[in-house]
Amino acid sequence: MFGSLRSKLIASYLIVIFLSLALAGSGFTYLVRAYQTQLRLNQLGDLSLPLTFQLRRFERAGASPLEIDQFLRDQASQLHVRLILVNSQHQITHDTGTTLLGQYLPAPSDQRTRSAITLEWGRLEPPGEQPLTFVIVESGGDRDGAHPAPDDLALAVPEQSVSSAWLQMAPGLTGAAILAVIISIAVALWLARSIAGPLGQVTRASEQMARGDFEQFIPVGSHDEVGQLATSFNTMAREVGRMHQTMRDLLANVSHDLRTPLTSIEGFAQAMTDGTIKTPDEYADAARIIGEEADRMRRLVEDLLYLSKIESGQIPIQRKSLQLPDLLQACVRQVQPQASHAGLSVEFVAAPVPAVMADGHRLQQVFVNLLDNAVKHTPSGGIVQVRAYSDVSQTSDLDAARARRKSAPGWVAVEVHNPGSHIPPEHINRIFERFYRVDRSRSDDSSGLGLAIVREIVQAHDGRVTVKSDAATGTTFTVYLPSAA
Repeated sequence: MFGSLRSKLIASYLIVIFLSLALAGSGFTYLVRAYQTQLRLNQLGDLSLPLTFQLRRFERAGASPLEIDQFLRDQASQLHVRLILVNSQHQITHDTGTTLLGQYLPAPSDQRTRSAITLEWGRLEPPGEQPLTFVIVESGGDRDGAHPAPDDLALAVPEQSVSSAWLQMAPGLTGAAILAVIISIAVALWLARSIAGPLGQVTRASEQMARGDFEQFIPVGSHDEVGQLATSFNTMAREVGRMHQTMRDLLANVSHDLRTPLTSIEGFAQAMTDGTIKTPDEYADAARIIGEEADRMRRLVEDLLYLSKIESGQIPIQRKSLQLPDLLQACVRQVQPQASHAGLSVEFVAAPVPAVMADGHRLQQVFVNLLDNAVKHTPSGGIVQVRAYSDVSQTSDLDAARARRKSAPGWVAVEVHNPGSHIPPEHINRIFERFYRVDRSRSDDSSGLGLAIVREIVQAHDGRVTVKSDAATGTTFTVYLPSAA
């Protein structure tokens, strides 16, 4: 019955609605009942005043008891009330109902004065009859003098007609309650649909993603929690789609990068087997090529495993105070032979910079990798430039890193610039992805994972790496690291 969120929401809304209406109706009924009861008593009081005046006028005119009796009976019939005369001892001397003669009227339970006239209310319980509510106009004459005051006139009605006077409003109250329930149910249905609808879209979109369709988007129609859920789902769907595409590219790139050395190894092995290669020199060349291709495959697998370990946090970062200029000079010396062989030169300029808390071995991998890329993409005669400096402006840009290292007042920047390559703007955001190459036709012996490893190591040090490229000036990679000071 309540298998869906919408039905549960509707049921909860209806329970709240009915409880609210029941409580409000009970309180309103109590107030209306008291008000209507008092209103009915006031109406009896309003009737008793003119009847009392007419009765006094009849008495002053010398009307006979028979005429007075007829007058009272006529008025009782017209007004649908019971008229009673009470003497000074509160004994009933006349009753249009004839059953209360000789009985005593109980003491009133309440009284009010209206225009110098006292009205009293009370309850009367005749034997064998329904209880009565009476209103009596107290005589203003002297009951203890030589001329006793005339009998007082009392109006009596069944008590039930007074206490249930509020029932006259019952049809209107019932209609209002039914209308309120209908409107409330309509609002509840709308609210339940506004909440359950987007959740249903999220569910259906999730099912589509589970089937492999990652192109999912949920319209965001509000800024509440449901809208935030839809926004978060859309972000997640984009990221999952991007990661899925990245994984597919990774598999394609791994397959491509493994296919080339495997093809070479297979070709030379087959040539050695079928006798195509015969001389010792040919065997030596084939063995050398097979060894080089196997080493290329090994480096690819090792880089993949290394990158996976960095991402999963399996490789610890041994932080200690480190002077970057010394580390950068060592990196420059390491790539100098390669640069000299290519007819290049490497220039290193370092301003006074604070120390950094870092793992020297891991950072050496970063800078050697960047320098190696710069040397490979710089034409003969070019100059690769390395520069280290303090960059205070980065403290406002790297908020996430500063939150993790609140003690770092500034940043140390290291730039590696080469003049010989240009990265188009559409490739800048993907340059650090695994196996991503700007020029697919270019083939070298790198694994295609170098920049991905650089980014992961730098991020593990709470820093970041950026790239800027211009066709006229070349490409610059900049590594930002938080200072230790």
